Amino acid sequence: MLVITMETGSLPGGRTRWAGRRHDDDRPDASSGASSAELFDAVFHALHDGEQVALGFDCALTMPVPQDQGRASAPADADVLVTLAEPAASRPGLAELGHLLGELGTWRPWTTVSTSLARWKANTSILVWQAVPAPGASAVTASAAADSFFRQLPAASARKTEPAAAADPAAGAQPAAGAEPAAGPQPAAGAQPAAGTVVNLAAAAARRAGLFVDPAELDRPTVSITVTGA
Repeated sequence: MLVITMETGSLPGGRTRWAGRRHDDDRPDASSGASSAELFDAVFHALHDGEQVALGFDCALTMPVPQDQGRASAPADADVLVTLAEPAASRPGLAELGHLLGELGTWRPWTTVSTSLARWKANTSILVWQAVPAPGASAVTASAAADSFFRQLPAASARKTEPAAAADPAAGAQPAAGAEPAAGPQPAAGAQPAAGTVVNLAAAAARRAGLFVDPAELDRPTVSITVTGA
């Protein structure tokens, strides 16, 4: 298993640094880079070797459905949800995700993508997840995010539930360029937005790339993990 986290806007010019490691490698940032080509190479070769890949982003991967849109629920409204997600596709982090998935759609079109831990563990190649800063923290580092993922994965798998998800930014709210979204309050255990009230931006990116993603994920939040130092 290869776990990679993107540090959005962490380099000059808005470029994104990424780093990660495998479950049996305790070296921080054992695999790292600063270009889309390097990221594709790392992910492609991991998948080719039969590994699962967990790809984390420190930016919002879910957004509310615009109020004037009404409710749009998957799978019946899958194409509507993908269209609603398009304006966000060029945001930092999401642009890199779209490029990676687009390249996989060209060179490895049978790749499957999930934003649900349960589905990924069962039958998919790539998990896209959101790395959320801990309360009081302003940013996420890739090494800490990988550590948090590996710590929380066994417990989440044992209880067959997703780790607690942080709240997404309010509709229309965007962080300044290069800034990290503020850590939101944690919802009550098991609380999930109602179907049709959110758009899963990562699932929409996978669908645009021609990769398989369960249409039911398009109106569900991306799994998120709070990054802590211990």
